[in-house]
Amino acid sequence: MASDTDNKLTKAFAGIDPQNIRNVCIIAHVDHARYAGKLRYMDSRDDEQTRGITMKSSAVSLYHEPFLINLIDSPGHVDFGSEVNSAVNLADVAILVVDVVEGVCSQTESLLRQSFLSRLDVVLVLNKLDRLVIELKMTETEACLSQIITGTFLENEQEDMEKMEANEERLHFDPTKGNVLFASAINGFAFSLDDFASLWAPKLGIDKKELVDSLFSDFYLAGGKIKPDAEAKGKKSLFEQLVLQPVWEVHKVGLLDKDFDKLKSLAGKLGIPPITSRRLDEAFDEFMRNWMSLTKAVLKATLKGKSAKVAFNDEERAIMITNSKKHVLFEHVRACNKDSMAVAFVAKLLKFENHKVAMCRVLSGSIKKGIKLYAAGDDDSEPIEVDNIYALLGRELVPLTVAPAGSICAIELSSWLTGTTLCSEKIAEPLNFSASSLEPLVRVSIQSLGATEEWDDLREGLKQLAILDSAVRVVEQENGELALITAGEVHLQKCIKDLNDMGLINISVSEPIVPFLETIIPDPSSSFAKLTALHLTECFMRQFGLKLKLRAIPIHDDIVKYLQKHDKELKSIRERTAEEKHLKQFYDGLVGIFKETLPQMKGTVWAKKKEDYIQKLVDNIWNFGPFKAKYNILINGIDEYNRPSIWSTKDSAKTYWPLDRAVVAGFDIAMSAGPLCQEPLQGVCIYIEEWNYEPDDGEVSEAKSLAELNDPSLHGQLISAMKATCKAALDKHPRRLVAAMYKCKVQTASQALGKVHTVLAQRRAKVLNEDLNQMNGLFEIESYMPIVESFSFCEQLRKKTSGMAAAQMEFSHWQLIEDDPFWEPTTEEEIEEFGVKGDSVSQARHYVDMVRKRKGILEELIVISAEKQRNLKRNK
Repeated sequence: MASDTDNKLTKAFAGIDPQNIRNVCIIAHVDHARYAGKLRYMDSRDDEQTRGITMKSSAVSLYHEPFLINLIDSPGHVDFGSEVNSAVNLADVAILVVDVVEGVCSQTESLLRQSFLSRLDVVLVLNKLDRLVIELKMTETEACLSQIITGTFLENEQEDMEKMEANEERLHFDPTKGNVLFASAINGFAFSLDDFASLWAPKLGIDKKELVDSLFSDFYLAGGKIKPDAEAKGKKSLFEQLVLQPVWEVHKVGLLDKDFDKLKSLAGKLGIPPITSRRLDEAFDEFMRNWMSLTKAVLKATLKGKSAKVAFNDEERAIMITNSKKHVLFEHVRACNKDSMAVAFVAKLLKFENHKVAMCRVLSGSIKKGIKLYAAGDDDSEPIEVDNIYALLGRELVPLTVAPAGSICAIELSSWLTGTTLCSEKIAEPLNFSASSLEPLVRVSIQSLGATEEWDDLREGLKQLAILDSAVRVVEQENGELALITAGEVHLQKCIKDLNDMGLINISVSEPIVPFLETIIPDPSSSFAKLTALHLTECFMRQFGLKLKLRAIPIHDDIVKYLQKHDKELKSIRERTAEEKHLKQFYDGLVGIFKETLPQMKGTVWAKKKEDYIQKLVDNIWNFGPFKAKYNILINGIDEYNRPSIWSTKDSAKTYWPLDRAVVAGFDIAMSAGPLCQEPLQGVCIYIEEWNYEPDDGEVSEAKSLAELNDPSLHGQLISAMKATCKAALDKHPRRLVAAMYKCKVQTASQALGKVHTVLAQRRAKVLNEDLNQMNGLFEIESYMPIVESFSFCEQLRKKTSGMAAAQMEFSHWQLIEDDPFWEPTTEEEIEEFGVKGDSVSQARHYVDMVRKRKGILEELIVISAEKQRNLKRNK
């Protein structure tokens, strides 16, 4: 039987005006929301309750007449960037929670950046105010809250001055604007400057607006008047006098002095309802809730934010999700009309008991039970019938009759999704909500242990994960094996739990694998003559009279970074879909960085080359690397081969040689599997100096020649020859491994500092910085750690330090491992120190052998000096 609350919510959804809907998400660094409250209502999963962190976005719809507030909680752990993305995509207002003691941490800036790019209104909540009084024993003068507010700022990267000023206004947190709250969620209180201005203005006889404007500035109170230059005159500021002093006093009475009678007396003086709790800690919480209610303060702040009706009136925000004003849904999204065509964006799939539901935002029209919705962009898909509609209440579902434009709801699905944009009409192009920027790196193989039907279910389940989570990649390999690639260890565990929730329990998951990259580096010890002559590699195919000459040359890291920043351009060049304007911008940037970096590369043939030579290199780029190894370059150095340029879409005068594609295919294969351990290459240029056709008799007719050149077997052999020649050219250079790195931030007490460094050293982490946080007395250690070494790191850290240290890790970059994997001692001093073959295996060699062993290409020497083995005499 439906409760009164459920009935009210059902009626609210049915009659709500989008103008009165607020869609709000909570974003926070993982530890800043921890223990924020006593009941973890929205952490509905068992693993969330166990870990004490949010792992999946969840929502609750709250009705406060006449307003409907849809509140979405999001994870703070970096592995769940896609979940944060879902919350941000659903919301119009963000509540950014920052711990007043910890201050701005690793995730805070990235969360703020996401909110800014999605053009959300952001409310800053400075949480755990009680810690300043109880733990740190600070006075109201020592609490430097203004520093935290100033530090919570995103650097403006706009070049347009007009836009810069407008954006700085949006990005600026200022308590006088009402976008900053001071709170202690565990005690249930929060306040804004407006709350204290309302309290003091009538008592002091000062205009409320004047008081609000002065309350967080350098003013003080004297003789009933507000005066400037408080700091210069050594006076307590208005904020200290009128805000922090009363708050500190209540904390001291209730939590330090534990004076029950005085707390009751204070309640009477402030006009607060009498305290009914009998236990002191509960009495303090009741006092604070009655005095400065957290829910009222947050409600008041969110209601100042944009409503669902005007959320996409911002033309720039509407274009972000439609890509163009010409998109058929552009006006529908902007209007947010509940009587228009139904349009919904699906953010997440949820499992409630036996219900398979999708959390979505209704952007236009209304969704009713039985409505048929089409996946935009999928012409072949059958319509999805909505079996039921629900409001979300954390762990519960409340049946609805209708979900109008602007609302967030859950729809029960009759079939699997094929897209995230659902419409009541067939639409060719889906909406383009922002995707997670996380790079999926941790890979596992997943197998079904059941019948063929269960394999099909597993494929569908993985497909759903990939559709809804942009940080997930699913690959079906040639042998039929299914590979799942995720953003990190915790994200992987969450994905497996999601599959279990879909009913996929009978599955086997392999040990996680982290990929490496390979590269070559300059050899400064080689002379220019050696570089020019010895690094040239030749291949001659006698059967067909084909000759190939090429060299492998390392390119500068800055060029690789430039290519990484222009992924879209690389893809469009390979697919021949690039626009002339974008090609020109990419080309100009590449020419500039080539000229800046290549002539400085000692130990390569680029060193000291002139600008016209460098310019010609860019002009003659044949292609860039394949999907798996995009950041490599193939350059045409053959004078007589004047092929069409990749930099022009109108270059019709020039022609391709018949075997052009075979050369590119061989290059692609060579770049996809390097010589060290068959991992993809990065930062390599293959420069082809000669490629010609010389028949044995020298008198073959043109017709016969062309026929031979189009022979499929020749294409295959040239691909193999190109691959082998590239490998031989790479082997002439110092080869190195490139590892994916986490940026690891550890907070620890001083007594556990040594143990933290021990664990970091065991994980081959390189410490960058170590500072003492003056606010909380904890040491903060920053380091780079290879992702391959990170598994179970947090668990080991907690055990070794008895819970006194906590770590936060996020993908940072790919880093060259300086060690030579094949180094052996050569000088007498090295042999004396390390032995004939070296006493210890280098980090790089360890990784190379590990990957080779996994791929079955490691040749292990099991028996040494077999003739010396003998059976031991058995003593009787």
